[in-house]
Amino acid sequence: MKGTPQTVDDGAYAHIAKGTVLPKVSLPATTGGVLDIVAPTEFTVIFLYPMTGTPGQPLPKGWLEMPGAFGCTDEACGYRDHVEEFSRLDTTVYGVSTQTSAEQREFAEREHINYPLLSDSEYLLVDALRIPLLRFINDPPRIKRATLVVDRDRVVREIMYPVPEPAANAVHALAAVTKQVA
Repeated sequence: MKGTPQTVDDGAYAHIAKGTVLPKVSLPATTGGVLDIVAPTEFTVIFLYPMTGTPGQPLPKGWLEMPGAFGCTDEACGYRDHVEEFSRLDTTVYGVSTQTSAEQREFAEREHINYPLLSDSEYLLVDALRIPLLRFINDPPRIKRATLVVDRDRVVREIMYPVPEPAANAVHALAAVTKQVA
């Protein structure tokens, strides 16, 4: 959104570098049941996002002024529009936020999201990876946006942070996976 502050590389994800091995963490999925954050495909793209809005519900106070908060719907829809291309590269896409499964399911149905969104409402992945959070008054902490490209051995091959253009994140992640496959 024009006029919203841009994210800068503040080092918040410096502890998650290429070569980091992700722990085994399973989270509730919009597709039902729980899923390991790393799929059995060649690669998994995990885009971490703060939250998607809900029609009729106000955004957290300070949302539009928080660098990197805005753009989650455009980001998720970008992945929706490219999910078949990821699939052709034997890559699974997961979106992860701290929203509840019910909130994520409502969003997935409304926006026709064709890949699993994983709920970390209990902060299991956040705690395991020390994922940085955005904090708002009178609202739960939200994940600071980043994207991980992980291989089937759970090794981080690429980390994208900051994500200056959430709407273009899927295209950038697709390029990162293509580079790994080449």
